[in-house]
Amino acid sequence: MDKAQLRIEALRLLRCETQKDCLDVVEIYLNFLFVIIRDHQMDKVDSLAEAEARIMNQMIFTKLAQLRETVKGIDFQYEDTHLNRIIDPTIVASNTRNIYETVGLFNLVFVNTKTADKQLILYNLWVHSGLKYRQRFENLANSDENKEKIDSEKRQIENLIKEIKESALYQSLDAKNQGKIDTKIKEKDYKIRFSGTDVEFLSWQDLIKPLGVKAGMLDTIYNYFSLYTHPTNVAVFQFSAMFKNEDKAWIELSTFNLKIAIMITSVFIADYIKFFPKVKVSFEKLGLKEQIAINWQNTFLRGEDYKINDCLETIK
Repeated sequence: MDKAQLRIEALRLLRCETQKDCLDVVEIYLNFLFVIIRDHQMDKVDSLAEAEARIMNQMIFTKLAQLRETVKGIDFQYEDTHLNRIIDPTIVASNTRNIYETVGLFNLVFVNTKTADKQLILYNLWVHSGLKYRQRFENLANSDENKEKIDSEKRQIENLIKEIKESALYQSLDAKNQGKIDTKIKEKDYKIRFSGTDVEFLSWQDLIKPLGVKAGMLDTIYNYFSLYTHPTNVAVFQFSAMFKNEDKAWIELSTFNLKIAIMITSVFIADYIKFFPKVKVSFEKLGLKEQIAINWQNTFLRGEDYKINDCLETIK
């Protein structure tokens, strides 16, 4: 494939104008995510936090693989009545939102935290949140083993909070910003970031900011997906409208949602390589088309500062 042909193919994979284009990119991404699992799962890590960060690649792989199956659509037959094959864009939207949340979490806890203390606080808040929500099932623990597990997790929760409050970073904050972290502990939440000496509260939609996505690109995408995935009245009449007309809006919407999933996954791959630099060796063993398909989506969304390598120079 010469330079002109490579550029044409790269543009097709960047634009993702059809479902086939999108699925071709998904296949490239799945292949590389699986290479990471195969070749790097046993790489040495220095902490439990890093080990859990590594597992998140497996999570993105399975989520994207499931999404690929979802966009193949469903058909149904009962007796002599047959439903033609359709795709439910709301399911695609829901799955894409989950990928967005996972990618946003990975960036927030592991990539956007520039110092050990920041990572400790974000990681501990994240672990604390999950354990506190699981404590809600305390009254269902009947066996001695389950009761001991509940007690063990209570002690773990106490240690997590203690580590946060004894960290040099927490100790250096003024009372107002320490209070913000205390509030997140009470709320069983972890979505914060440090801006200088200030603690900034974040929502799921706000995770676009630490991800570094260019302004105007995906500013309201989380709210868009939530509108489709929650059973609001708007979701109901939009669902009805998708399947009424001959233009098959459900195909266009499904393709759009899948394209967003691809863009967000490209961000994850770039962030994963940044956090685990050894993975870059495997990335650069990919064919040039595959490198470009991953790197161009990420760079298009976030800019040159976030590029994985210089593979895009080959088509300029």
